[in-house]
Amino acid sequence: MTLDETCIRAFRHSFKAEKIFLCYPILFVSSLVICFVLAMLHSASDWVIFGAISVPVYLTLGLLASLSVFIHRIYYHELRGDSINYKDIFAASINRMLNGVFLSLPLMVTHLLLWVLLGVFFFLQDVPYLGTLVAVLFSMLPYAFLVVILGLPIFTVFVLFYGSCYFAFDLTVELEPLKEKPLTIFRNFFIGLLPLALAILFFGSIYWFTMDLFKIEENILALTLQRIFLLIPFSLYLSPFILFFFHFGLESYREVVKK
Repeated sequence: MTLDETCIRAFRHSFKAEKIFLCYPILFVSSLVICFVLAMLHSASDWVIFGAISVPVYLTLGLLASLSVFIHRIYYHELRGDSINYKDIFAASINRMLNGVFLSLPLMVTHLLLWVLLGVFFFLQDVPYLGTLVAVLFSMLPYAFLVVILGLPIFTVFVLFYGSCYFAFDLTVELEPLKEKPLTIFRNFFIGLLPLALAILFFGSIYWFTMDLFKIEENILALTLQRIFLLIPFSLYLSPFILFFFHFGLESYREVVKK
């Protein structure tokens, strides 16, 4: 099939109501975790927020990794034209889905470890005389830490797009396609990610505009509930684009590995 045909097929299968309502609870639970953490950090400093934000971010990625197993296996049967029994597919996928949740733990630990190391650097910078020397001679260290902290989520999303197919079907990881067809792999990743990124930008802009118009500054409980109620439609609108991301990930896997 051509690239256009695979895109259309992946997109068409992303608007099935059954799969949207499988994806929607995961996104909404992730939204609840984010709202809860933001409520706890309402009066916290930027430094504390920067460290604690890893919890909802990587927990969301872990939940999406679990979801990807289920979605890949459903889409695989759809491509074959098999009759879909969601209960049987879920029962066959549950062990692999639990592995997806554990993906978030090392990512959180890595983020928090680098966050602590950055804190140590800032602490040394305030030491008289020695601090200036440290800030000048070792300034490349916080730069390297921030590159890893900001690059880690991007790498995780790439693994969700392509690598999740391997643990969804218990396959042996193959790096040869990455060496032989790097441009094809990254092109497909960009195509799969672009609709999701645009959807987040569009619906997220409307979300923040609505919050700016009706934000309740003085009551943290009311503010949190307002965030939750706004995230109910936001999560629903975003679900088809998450599904397309996973569907096109499987299409990309089939193209580059030829299985």
